[in-house]
Amino acid sequence: MMKKKNVLKMFLTSLLKSLICIVVILGVGFASYKISYTVLSNEEENGGTDADSLKDIIDEATTDEISKNLIYVSDDKNKITHVMLEICNTKTFNMDYVTIPVRTDYTIPSVMYRKLCQINQEIPQVIRVSKLKQYFTDENDAYGYGVLIFEKMLGTDISYYTAIDEETYKSHYVQQSVKVAYKTKSTANNTPGPDGVTPSSNTTLRVKMKISLLSDSYKNQIRDLGHDEEKIAEYIKEQYERVTSNLTEYNKIGYVEAYEKMDIELYRYWGIPGTYNGKIFEVDTKAAKKALKNLSNNTQKYTAAQNLTAVNMITGSPSDNPPADAEEDVLSSKGLKIYVLNGSRIAGLASTKKQILESEGYTVPEVGNYMTETLTTTRIKVREKGQGEDLKQYFNNPELVVGDVTEGYDIEIILGTIDAN
Repeated sequence: MMKKKNVLKMFLTSLLKSLICIVVILGVGFASYKISYTVLSNEEENGGTDADSLKDIIDEATTDEISKNLIYVSDDKNKITHVMLEICNTKTFNMDYVTIPVRTDYTIPSVMYRKLCQINQEIPQVIRVSKLKQYFTDENDAYGYGVLIFEKMLGTDISYYTAIDEETYKSHYVQQSVKVAYKTKSTANNTPGPDGVTPSSNTTLRVKMKISLLSDSYKNQIRDLGHDEEKIAEYIKEQYERVTSNLTEYNKIGYVEAYEKMDIELYRYWGIPGTYNGKIFEVDTKAAKKALKNLSNNTQKYTAAQNLTAVNMITGSPSDNPPADAEEDVLSSKGLKIYVLNGSRIAGLASTKKQILESEGYTVPEVGNYMTETLTTTRIKVREKGQGEDLKQYFNNPELVVGDVTEGYDIEIILGTIDAN
């Protein structure tokens, strides 16, 4: 009998505890409802709107003083078609876009390569920028690890990445061919010292490149915002719903003040320092690092529109003015088709010179014989002034002339007897 009483007592106690828990839960739920209702009601009474919430985000969002956003463009075939580095300076309110050719080949440093192989053993050490997405199964991995590779390649920190599709690129950007000038260290035409070491000196190179610029239609869209803070913020929200990025909408809105004060007509467009070898582009890593550092550290606000009909400069300072040694500027011959002709009548000389030039990265599809006359001094014929200067170092005081070149070629070299030794 005593056992039955104890069991009944335990049952009643448990039931009472359960009822108390249910009452507490209901009470908390009701209280939460009342609190939420009161807060929302107060917001409506006080005129609380999405615009106010957006303004709070704008006020609270933080930004980097110098933001570097790597912009990828890819097509439906999983191929990277364009790459730009967007540099937003919130101190000067300057905006710079640096184009990086997608036919760039880059050898990943060994330490980084070993780490990347842990992600994907199939990734090659020499990567082609256009194939970046094909090296990783996940596109976010491709973009993320791509940032690390670009940081090594360009010698600069990159804040974020943003990926857009080809259709968006075509509506926002256009391409223009320019000559990108930059300074690099060169041993060309320098005489070895007593220790046998050839000293290097600064050389200005000009390389033809297609760079990306904002399209007129996109500029008009931005002009229509009228430097209005809320319109710009809403536009950023709308745009970032369509892209893939590790830059959050919240952080992007933090740049509203900078965008509000920027003049779209003063945006600057550049090409990364480097040269073409055939169709393959090779970034000059030292020159690129220096150029990007100069752009990032620039303290002068752009006050005039960029003159893209002149040389597009990435040199000691982001200026459109040609360098003082412009008369000595060198157009790279790498990537141009060179025709070597033997004008010395000395057998095998053209083939020998072809091997030397190809070992230095030049393109020499063919050699032939020059039957018009026997030359003593080698003649380098080019289509336009400034070409061929970088080839002079391989010959003994050659003659450089501008004129007609054999069809299908950019440069014609007619060898003289003086270069047989």
